[in-house]
Amino acid sequence: MFSRVTRTSIVVVGLMVLAVAPATLFAGATPSPGSSPAAARSITLYGSYQNPAGWGWTPSNISNSLTLTVNKGDVITFHLYANDSMSHQLLIDLDNSHSNTTGDSWSPMFSNKTTAKDWQYTASTAGTFAFFCNVHGYAAQHGTLVVQAPSGGGGTTTDMTTLAIGGIVIVVAIVAIVAAVMLRRKRP
Repeated sequence: MFSRVTRTSIVVVGLMVLAVAPATLFAGATPSPGSSPAAARSITLYGSYQNPAGWGWTPSNISNSLTLTVNKGDVITFHLYANDSMSHQLLIDLDNSHSNTTGDSWSPMFSNKTTAKDWQYTASTAGTFAFFCNVHGYAAQHGTLVVQAPSGGGGTTTDMTTLAIGGIVIVVAIVAIVAAVMLRRKRP
């Protein structure tokens, strides 16, 4: 039917196709960051310098122990009210220095008790950060912003370079083995 060389060639080609198949299956895969996409978040805050001083979700729960928790990448729209009708400015303290320094983010000034000043902030760095009133200082009005890092459990994270190199190594190994077998059989 087929000569020995033809059968060997068919086997080699078949093995090469099997070796390259996994790499071609994953060629269209895209890495996943492992978390859900960024969300639009809406947070209402009431600031007060007068007793009780601090921040709160409502005018009746103001303190200096408020913790806000968001995910990295979330776009937060803060709705800012001045519960005491004084001027305030929300500052996200990205270096936790408890002072306004380069790199920190801050809202426009706000002083209205009934009309919110909206300010958008993107939580682009994971970590735990202080926030405070830039007008009255950290000691008078502060809280904590927790920006959670992406969690695991996402989609495909296969490294395409590793797959390509693995496929090449397998093909070279198969060709070397077949060549060695064929040369060995040709010797008398």
